[in-house]
This record gives sequence, C-alpha cells and structure tokens, in this order.
Amino acid sequence: MANTTTSTPQQSQSQILPPDTRPVERFTSQSDYLTGDLSLARQAVLKDLRRYLQVPYTTLIRSAFGAPADAPADISRIRQKLTEHHILKTEGAKSQWVGFAAPPTRSNVSEDVIFRQLTDVISSILDQIPNCIVSFMTTQWFNLVVPFQFKKTKDRSAKRDNEQKIIWRLRQIMREDPFRRFAMGITIEDTDMRFWYSSRAFLAASEPINFMTDIDDVISLFYSIGSGNREALGWDPTVERIRIGNEVQYKFKIGNRFYTTTRPLATYGADAMVGCGTRVYEALNEEGNLVVIKDSWRDDDREPEGMILERILKDIQDKIGEEEMAEAEKYFVKILAYEDVFVSGKVDKTFKLEEEGNIHFKWIAIDDDPFLSTTRYLPSTGHIPSSEHPPPELARCEVRPPSTVLPRRVHTRTVFKEVGIPLTQLTGLVDGLNCLHDTARALYYVHKAGYVHRDFSVNNVLWFEGDGRGIGKLTDFEYAKKVGAEESHDIRTGTMHFMAGEVEAQRYIFMPEPDPATVDGDLDSPPFRMNFLHDLESHWWCSMWFLLYHTDANSPTKSPKEQLKCFNQAFPRVMAHTSRHYFFTLWRELSAARATLSTSYQDKCLAIFKLSIALRRCYHTAEEKFPDLVLDDSLLDKAHKSVRDTYVEVVEELVGSQIQLKPVRKCQEMKRNVDDSPPHRAEKRKCEEMERNVDDSPPHPAEKKARRA
Repeated sequence: MANTTTSTPQQSQSQILPPDTRPVERFTSQSDYLTGDLSLARQAVLKDLRRYLQVPYTTLIRSAFGAPADAPADISRIRQKLTEHHILKTEGAKSQWVGFAAPPTRSNVSEDVIFRQLTDVISSILDQIPNCIVSFMTTQWFNLVVPFQFKKTKDRSAKRDNEQKIIWRLRQIMREDPFRRFAMGITIEDTDMRFWYSSRAFLAASEPINFMTDIDDVISLFYSIGSGNREALGWDPTVERIRIGNEVQYKFKIGNRFYTTTRPLATYGADAMVGCGTRVYEALNEEGNLVVIKDSWRDDDREPEGMILERILKDIQDKIGEEEMAEAEKYFVKILAYEDVFVSGKVDKTFKLEEEGNIHFKWIAIDDDPFLSTTRYLPSTGHIPSSEHPPPELARCEVRPPSTVLPRRVHTRTVFKEVGIPLTQLTGLVDGLNCLHDTARALYYVHKAGYVHRDFSVNNVLWFEGDGRGIGKLTDFEYAKKVGAEESHDIRTGTMHFMAGEVEAQRYIFMPEPDPATVDGDLDSPPFRMNFLHDLESHWWCSMWFLLYHTDANSPTKSPKEQLKCFNQAFPRVMAHTSRHYFFTLWRELSAARATLSTSYQDKCLAIFKLSIALRRCYHTAEEKFPDLVLDDSLLDKAHKSVRDTYVEVVEELVGSQIQLKPVRKCQEMKRNVDDSPPHRAEKRKCEEMERNVDDSPPHPAEKKARRA
C-alpha cells in the first residue's frame, strides 16, 4: 500500500485513495476544427461527443416535458379533431394519416415532397393547443425550436447521415445562442421517427416509433412541444438580447443585479456539445464598472468555482496568517459574486430521466465517418493559438463504461472584479515572464494550503497592467482539489498543451528501475493522483509555449522554420505523442529549441529551459521510494524555490529591455510574400517543403482578443 506524505494531514493508512479523473482531449480544440472547414468541424464534434443515450420513447418525452395530468384527455380530443378535419382516417381499430397511404420508402417522389405532408399533421395538432407559442407554418421559428431531418429509407447510410446532421444542427443551436439551455430535434428514416434531446450533460435519442401507426405517440410529442412555454422549450429567461449601436449584446441576471456584455472574451467552451459550455464576457455592471462574467454548466457533484476559491483562500490564510495573506491574495483574481441560475423557481439543472433506476437505456457509439462539405464556418473566440495542423490520425477517446447513474450539470454564473489579459495576448517579453513569476507565487500558496490547481494553462494566467510593473494573477479554480480528497469524477477535459507528462500517461514515470534480481511478480502501484509537481510542470509548459510561439518583433529569429518545428514537437495537439515526453526529458531537444529563438534573448532565457532539469529531479525525489510517494513541505519549498529563482534571474537579465513579441509564423508569412513572381522549379520545391511545416490560415481571432476568466 502506498504511503503519501503531503503538506496536509495524511489520510488513514488503511484507506487507498481513488485515482484522479482521467483527462480527455477535446477535438474541438484542435487545429482541424479551427480551420473553418465544415466537414472537419463536424467530424471533431462527433469525436468529442462519441456516444448518445438511447431511451424508450415515452420515457424521454415525459422526462423532457413532464406529464400533464390532462394529457390523455387532450390527446383523445386532438385525435378526434384530426379525424374531423380529414387529417387522420380511422377504420375500425386501425388509424392512419390521410397523407401517407404507403411508407415513404415506397414513394417515387422526393423526400421533400413526401415529408411535406407532415406539415398538415403537425399544424393541425398545434392548432388544437390553447396559447400555443409554436407555429409550424413559420418554418424558421419552428426550426429554431425543433429541427427535422428526413430520409425515405432506413438503411445504415440514411440513419448515419440523419444522425450526423441532426447532431450538428443541435450543436449549432447550443453553440450560437447563449439563450439556449437545451435543444431538441426529430429524425425520420422511412417510418422510423426518433426524438432527440441535447443538454450539456449528454445527448439522448428515443427508441424509434412508427410515425404511420403509433398515432398517439406522434400526437403526444407535438402536444408536448406545443404546450410548452419558452422555458420549457429551452430558452433562458435570465438572459436578454439587446442592441447597442450596430452590435448585439446580452444582459445577464445574476442574483438581483444585471450585467450588460461589451464583448465576448472566450466562447470556445460552447464548441463541444457535452461539457461546461463556458462563455466568458467582458461586461458592465449597473454602476458602469467593467467586470467579467462567466456562464457555464458545472458537474452536479462539484462545488461552484467561487465556493472552491473561498475555501482555498481561507485555508491559505489559516496556513500563513493574516499578515502574509495580504501579500498572497494579490495573485488571485477576485470573485464578486456567484450563483446558480434559477428557472421557473428551481435551480437550472440538466434533466433527470423519469424512473431512472427502473428503465432500460443504453449508450450508442456514434459513427463519425465524415460526410463532405465545402462550406466554411466561423470558429469561436479564445482558443489557444497554434502553428500547425495535427496529423490526420487523431487519437480517439475511450467511451466511458456503462453507468446506471446518468450525468447531470448545474447552470451557474460567476462575476469577476477585474478584466485581465491572458498570457496568449501579451506582446511584451518581460511582462509575460513577470506574469509567469507571479502566477507561480499563486501556485505556491495554493500548494502550501494543500490543494492542486489541476488545469494550469496560458488562458488561466492573466496580466493586469497598472501604474508600475503590473501583476500576474491566477484564475479558473473549478477543477482545484484538496490533496487527499476522496472524490473522483468519471472523466474531465484537460488542456493538453500544458498537461504534465504523468497526468497525460495517468501513471508515475520517474520512479527508479527495480533490480531484476529482486523483482518477484507484479510491482505494487498506488492509484495515480495529481500533485503539486504536475501543476509546476504545467507552469513550465506555459513558459515554453510563450517563448516558442513568439519571436522578437524587431529582431526576429533567423530560423523561423526550425522554431516552428520545435514548437510543434512540444505542442503536437495530440495526446500521448512521444515528442512531448522527449522534449521535457532530453536536454538535447531543449537545447536545440532554445537555439532557434531570437538572439536578443535566447541566452538570457537559458534558465527557463534548464528548469525542466530541476523539476525532473524533484519528480525523482518524490518517487524514489516508490510505491511510497514523498511529497512533503521540504520538496514543495525546494521545487517552488527553483521556479521562483529562475524567473527572478531571467527578468533581471532582461532589465531595461523593451522586447516586443510577435507570432513566429508571421516571419514565415513575410518570407512567402517577399516575391510574388513565379518561383523557379528548385525554389518552388523549397517553398512547398517549408509550407508543409507552417499553418497558412489567417491569425486566429483569439490573437486579437484579450480575455479574462
């Protein structure tokens, strides 16, 4: 059994802690998705989603809409009206829609023509519902509520095409509209009709019904849709769309106060269908002061980010005392307010299946073979800039094991006091290094109080300009966890650019090799859990990103192609890529990367590259007595001193310099634009070779935006 020595009270020796949640890459964060190519984007969305929940038809309808007490009587009444209006024909015990004498697959007319006859059916049902806000005749409005996909046949190809298209349409509704809390859709293949329901927790589809023979089930679905108000159909009553000049902005309600957005800072969290769906905006409060608001969906069993940070700050103060706390709290972004969203008098959560423990449901793997399109779309804001597309053989994520408990998420909002600039947008070399120094101080206090951040990335490192030097602050504590905490979530998404190697591998890799002569059977191994060294390694990866992504704007690198190659080695945008491990562990790789930097600062930044050696030594110390792990205060202080001293040394080397940075890929773009005349054959081959290593796409919008989380 492993004995973990930490800076917090140890757990009982009789208790083995569960492993940490497994990090999973997001394909909607990778370069293929960011190109704007629609077919690649659709495939990325499907790869992220991976599966949907198949549920009995009536169960999904009841869970999505509830079960009004008078529904049976209303459905009987509507059926009678449909018969009177010659929409429905009944002969004895058999009923059928007048417009569908035979299954669609036997019709010679097109899908559009054959399924257009459903217009009369749906409109006639909706006409019988008092105060119905949905009109099928207003096609655009109805499609916003419930998009359709039709196919005359129900072979595998037709079903796959319908599934992929309805998933994309539901995803677009959820991605593009901050008003939408969930989205619904319908697919029909021949006579098989399925109802789809997309939330931030999971995507569900009903088992198919026969729309030609299951008359009451069809009436029940459109009765439920027509009886719902805007909240029941997925709209958020706590958000208001307003127009300021020529721009559309949003007014969010948080508590009893309202906040009007001025610009989006990061909306890429809404790109994946399932997940936090985080959107971050700069906004004005009622007094006209700039703040930042974050709208997201957290796991039901997680605490709000504001509550987590409050506890961390309290534990920091208990650890270091009030006097030092005045210094420590400067390195954390202040939260002004946080609250779960209320809709119709209740906390807004993703729905729970009726009789969840007693029904039959199963996860269905999604067929993500792409269907091609030449259409382009606009990526969202706030993605981490990259230099090159990943290789085509993208690593797939494992489907989680079947569970009898379905995931749920809670809609929550947080208000931050200050608007900062993420490290991705800093153009001053010294500012960036000072920002990294300061956020390392924040990590020190977090670790000293016995927590790990678990999601340190360049988007969570913010710079706040002031009259003097400015200050760096750390944010995004939604995944922070107390060391020794027993809870373990099934899965979570990590920022793979900056993930520590052990976290990516989900195993300890710096333990000493056993003596073959004494090895007897399998070696004991404790469950893998993140510790403070993993946060510090993530911090180091952020420094590598900052140095390798940029070059001196006035004295750029002489070898941009080689620097881009090193960048792509360090940040391949694919999990489990061996180049990252080699980059962190082999000095010759690090030395070669440093040599590609601009000569104006490559020597002065040597200590940052050498910091990897100090971190590896700390790993070896921690795992020297494996399977026991030694993660005590002595090692914590030693590791943090190495980080702190490194940045102090480098910044002192750069005192007085005014080095401004630009993306290194712009050097390559300038080279290609120097001579627009057709190249000679040899020159052409050389250019083509260079272009294979460079991303020719225009700078991502994230490079032009400042963000605060």
